[in-house]
Amino acid sequence: MPRRRKPSSGLWTANQIVAFNVGKARLLRGWTQEEAARALAPYLGTLMSTASFSAIERSVDTGRVREFDADELLAFARGFRVPITWFFTPPSPFWDSAGVSTPDAGDDGLDPLVMLHAVLGTPETLADYKDYLLSWPDPRHRMRINPDGTTEHLGRVAEDVHPMLDDLLRLRARKQLRDRFGDVDQARDVLKALTALLDELDDPTFEEPATSDPTAKRDRKGET
Repeated sequence: MPRRRKPSSGLWTANQIVAFNVGKARLLRGWTQEEAARALAPYLGTLMSTASFSAIERSVDTGRVREFDADELLAFARGFRVPITWFFTPPSPFWDSAGVSTPDAGDDGLDPLVMLHAVLGTPETLADYKDYLLSWPDPRHRMRINPDGTTEHLGRVAEDVHPMLDDLLRLRARKQLRDRFGDVDQARDVLKALTALLDELDDPTFEEPATSDPTAKRDRKGET
């Protein structure tokens, strides 16, 4: 596989993020490198050596960065039973210490959020993606006509994939909610407190507390 030199300190390439997440997926499954190589073999079409697998994980912090192709990413997703987006998600320690190295990034790199925008989509990009999904699969349904003339519905020609996009939109919404409020429960507490405050302000019997500032009193008397 082609390799290139590691970028300057503090920056990770997309390939390094993938390599890190390959190791994270292996630990998630509790596999040794040898066990992971065996699990991936049916999908890669070859048994990766332990040395080759180790080189992937070591490319995160060594001078040689492993590059990946689309066939490998599909095999990793199937073998580790995680979505391909798993491998492009910046790890949490990454946010405070590094940027994403791309040809257009400059010396400081890109904010890791750029990776999540590419992985989870944005309202603008998801709109185009939804239109693309609407063209697939075939929306036709199968039907059987029985001898007595009755019909029987046999389901769709292909599985409806559109709910998958709804799940993705919910995931993005939860991520944005957590960024602003911490988690869903905290968001509920904030909204409840805000609702109570708005109800109080909208109460017709609510009276503004009297001020103890004599200057303010004189100002009001002068106004009247």
